[in-house]
Amino acid sequence: MIWDLVQLIEGVAAAVEITERDLRDEQAVYGLDSLDELKLHTVLASGLDKSYSVAREVHYPSSAGNKLTHRKRCDMVLSAAGRPLKLDARPPTLFDPPNQTEPADAFWMEIKIAYQFGQGGVRHGGYSSQWRNAIVSDLQKMEQETAIQSAGLLLVVFTESTEVFAKDVELFEDVLMIKGVLAGFRQSRSVPILDRMGHRYCSAVIWPTIQRGI
Repeated sequence: MIWDLVQLIEGVAAAVEITERDLRDEQAVYGLDSLDELKLHTVLASGLDKSYSVAREVHYPSSAGNKLTHRKRCDMVLSAAGRPLKLDARPPTLFDPPNQTEPADAFWMEIKIAYQFGQGGVRHGGYSSQWRNAIVSDLQKMEQETAIQSAGLLLVVFTESTEVFAKDVELFEDVLMIKGVLAGFRQSRSVPILDRMGHRYCSAVIWPTIQRGI
């Protein structure tokens, strides 16, 4: 299956826009940028669930046979709407839904969140490192999965401007080249958000991995 990353990134942007609108309507004191990574994963999953079947914290195929506590997991796996992912954590039963999606036909996605500022508008000391070590590690992990054909890294970034986001994305791609990580052409979108701690934009960018095992 060929995955449309333009449709996917637009789905991510729509999830952000809807949640931001709801927060403004509620006159919420805290915004999207106050949520931790797992809560933002929930926001994204709820939005993408309108167009895809969404599975979270899925074990990677390469770790099959290991104890569940020792298996590597992927943040989110997407499959066609109405065709949930076939999981290998338990044996199949008669009650499993029909037309399940094999892991090779799904889109495996690791998600990382980066914040330019912390609570109180203080510049986040680890902002730069959020773009590098963990994200490169996730891309390297995915590209080594020989049983996966489609995968990508979704990065959600809160910044004061789209210019900061654009500059940092380009710098990060330089890091990928230096570390020899294979990634395809990115797709990105930026959504204005209410400034509560210095962030005026929530931007999302996805890089598809180029699977070394394919």
